[in-house]
Amino acid sequence: MTKSTLIKRTDSKEPIKGYTNSVDGSTVFPDFSYAGVYEMIQKDPVARGAVEAFVDKCVEGDFTILTRDKMSFDVEFQKKLQKDFNFRTDILRRVFLVGKLYNNVFIEIVRGIDGTTVKALNVLNTANVDVITKPNGDLIKLKSKIPNQNTGEFAYWPAKDITWIKFGDRDGGFAPFSLRPLWEILVAKHAVLEFVQWLMKSGQYRSIYSGDNADKIDIDDFLSFLTKVEGNYQKPFVATGALQTKVLRDMKELESIDVLLKYYDSQISINLRIPAVDLGMPETSGRSNADAQSNNFHTHVTSWKTVVADGISNKLFPKMNKGNNIIKFSPNDRFAEKQAFEVLQIMGSLGFTPEAQVEYLADRGIFFNTPNPIKEPEEAQASEVENPRDKDTAPSRIGKGTGEGNKEQKEVTTREDQLKKV
Repeated sequence: MTKSTLIKRTDSKEPIKGYTNSVDGSTVFPDFSYAGVYEMIQKDPVARGAVEAFVDKCVEGDFTILTRDKMSFDVEFQKKLQKDFNFRTDILRRVFLVGKLYNNVFIEIVRGIDGTTVKALNVLNTANVDVITKPNGDLIKLKSKIPNQNTGEFAYWPAKDITWIKFGDRDGGFAPFSLRPLWEILVAKHAVLEFVQWLMKSGQYRSIYSGDNADKIDIDDFLSFLTKVEGNYQKPFVATGALQTKVLRDMKELESIDVLLKYYDSQISINLRIPAVDLGMPETSGRSNADAQSNNFHTHVTSWKTVVADGISNKLFPKMNKGNNIIKFSPNDRFAEKQAFEVLQIMGSLGFTPEAQVEYLADRGIFFNTPNPIKEPEEAQASEVENPRDKDTAPSRIGKGTGEGNKEQKEVTTREDQLKKV
């Protein structure tokens, strides 16, 4: 294992003195680092799956590009974004991924020779840039931490070519890194896994065949034998004397380790705010609890989409000379979209105007390329479009009051059309 330079928890750049790194491990608990936490997430299947589940949920729904003044569907600009920049995959997906990891996202605008034409959009690696700001936190420029391989110089990006989207910003500067606790959890979990690997590699769960006369056992020979077979779990431990079998370690000891690993997995789920059922651990929560977790996850994703939409509409588009355009995200999934249309049916039955219904759908992120797709009540009746909720007041759908189902009926009857003719 190579030596590394660790940074103090105060985030100062002074190296920790007296640190050593050997095959036996480090002398101090390793401190947080951008590269370190990303590497740990990639190694841990639960943490990696949680981040991927969050990103997948964020890009599950669609998005719509509108004109700011009339809130009308700008089909041409939306097609151009997707065609020229692969906006959904190369921009939005990476924005949610980098934002979840670092809480700070930097989108680079690559301009043409004329200085106005936008040639490309790039989401930079937050871990590889230094932020230079004014005292109030306004961006002056970015500096690359990685020098050019040919010239050795560091790249700079002026503020006009960078869109900075921040999550969890408190003071206008660099948003704090919210995954720092995850680093502590992953390091502790990794230590437990290393211990389990050592138990298996050293043959701690093998049987030992020993004698009942300890005077006849040569301790030096026995320790030498242990050293030779340490890497081969198939070889038994044998000592002189009358033969008897013992177990070095009982496999039941692994149950406590399993409980500890499950605890760390639950902490990862809590830290990343991902429901357990989305991490492949449905047995950890009942149905009602899972529904509550899904609702919380829905709120979390919606909040992040709102921040991204504001950043793109009010920062990125103006720098692309498209300040009259905004982006709106559609419902997170088909279930949320179905709920919106169910509310729309209720609004129609209560007499809301089509304009109010269209406004409600717009608030939910559902837009149409037609002026007013919702018909007036008279038009709906003329077209013989049935309202599925008209039958909600039918006698067969009216339930009994509290306790009525337990009362004895004086006369038992049924509907004529339900009687079976014999």
